Amino acid sequence: MNIYAGLMRQCKAMGVLLSLLEEEFEALANNAGQEIASVEFSIQELIRQLMDEKEALRSILRDSSYSGLADYVHVLGPQDRAAMSTILDELKAMEERCSFQAMKNRTMASALAEQNAALVKFLYDQVAPVKESVYSSKGRWNDNGSRSTGIIRGML
Repeated sequence: MNIYAGLMRQCKAMGVLLSLLEEEFEALANNAGQEIASVEFSIQELIRQLMDEKEALRSILRDSSYSGLADYVHVLGPQDRAAMSTILDELKAMEERCSFQAMKNRTMASALAEQNAALVKFLYDQVAPVKESVYSSKGRWNDNGSRSTGIIRGML
């Protein structure tokens, strides 16, 4: 495997990741749960593949006795160094864009989760009885106030 080709594959994969993250954001905005789940699965698989690709490059660099990519770039000729620098800059820019989009997606997902929790609490408060003197879960009348007024009601 060529190091330059591996970096090009990573750059293209980051472009695909960015488009998947943007698709996930749209699904979050449209509240499309099934679509969110499938896109999220694709994102996780792509990230796994990216990590495998990065590990393969590290292995090649280690096997070639380079401590890192910077050492490899310094050995290259001026023309190859310029091409490598260009692809590394492009890769860094794509990573930053993906990171920003992932942050937007996380913020949107958190906001939707908070909104859902607040809505559930509101609905529960609307459904829950205000007075305690209501029918119990067993279908019996539960009147806690009637014990203190038993004599007035004719009960002993």
